[in-house]
Amino acid sequence: MAKIFYDHLIKIEEVTVELDNYELTLEEREEFLSLIDEILHHHTISVILTHLPKHRHETFLSMFHKEPHKPELLDFLKRETNVNIEEEIKSGAEKIKKEVLSEIKKAKR
Repeated sequence: MAKIFYDHLIKIEEVTVELDNYELTLEEREEFLSLIDEILHHHTISVILTHLPKHRHETFLSMFHKEPHKPELLDFLKRETNVNIEEEIKSGAEKIKKEVLSEIKKAKR
């Protein structure tokens, strides 16, 4: 999983701990984590684009595509949005994480 500028805002330890309760091969575990990472990524980009004015979308996406790890992307979002974008990303990720945990626990039954 590549380093992304918002990684420090999204914690998935609860999910990895829950996955540890299953007898998964290393490959299966990595596949699950990759899918969860992808879900969180798509949701996070959606949150960002929802709060970023439309006329700034292309600039942001171009910057993100070139250097997705650059911390300056978060600075850009802080300047260009009218919300606490870090909190929006965190709360959105928490919501998705709870849904994922719920689905994992349902599968255990």
